[in-house]
Amino acid sequence: MKISRLSATVAGLALALLGLTAPAQAASTPNIVGGGTVSSAPSWAAAVGDSSGMWCSGELVAKQWVLTAGHCDGATQIRIGSKNLNSGGTLAKVSKWVKNPKYNGDGYDFSLYKLTAPVTQTPIQIASSSPAVGSKVTLYGFGQTCGTQGCGPMSSTLRSLTTTTASDSSCGGIVGSVELCFSTTVSASDCYGDSGGPAVVNGMLVGSDSRGADGPGADTCGKTKSIYGDATAPAISSWIKSTISG
Repeated sequence: MKISRLSATVAGLALALLGLTAPAQAASTPNIVGGGTVSSAPSWAAAVGDSSGMWCSGELVAKQWVLTAGHCDGATQIRIGSKNLNSGGTLAKVSKWVKNPKYNGDGYDFSLYKLTAPVTQTPIQIASSSPAVGSKVTLYGFGQTCGTQGCGPMSSTLRSLTTTTASDSSCGGIVGSVELCFSTTVSASDCYGDSGGPAVVNGMLVGSDSRGADGPGADTCGKTKSIYGDATAPAISSWIKSTISG
């Protein structure tokens, strides 16, 4: 099983690239392979990490809250609203981390970081329903741009990729009630370092990067399709709302 691609890159590259021990996370994390760099960052775009550097992606969902993957734990700072991994936007400090209580490695792969103070950037809104099979979706992330674990660093610039929603049956290991399947290939995929990054349809958030689907060659990004947590699922959207308002 290919675990959250973002964590693996974080875990595999932190010592060599960042000089510090990586935070405790799932086996791997993704960055966009293929696609292209954005000309300007959406206001809600987020890079999640600590003083050693950024190692997960995320999205601002309220003025003081950032949504990312459940396995992206240990962050102390988050850069918001910049296309650059290490500069620009608002570098916000973290005051609290809340993991979805049902996350156990597969499914419910969500967590929320509360910032020490509200930011000026505009949050992304969560869509009211999940995208139909075949719908176009844009994936965003700061992950590595080569497909094998540890083959390169996080992207210094936010990247995006347009793909389509696939059927649950084409994603091995998916928890269909709270996850989405997206079509990816070895030349166009999320990858290690993209964990927690958003899937967007018509400017609205539909999902957050979790992991690659089970299957042959799953440790290489794009060899299997990609699984994202479904932010529109009632069990997820209600948890997000109650956590933010609590």
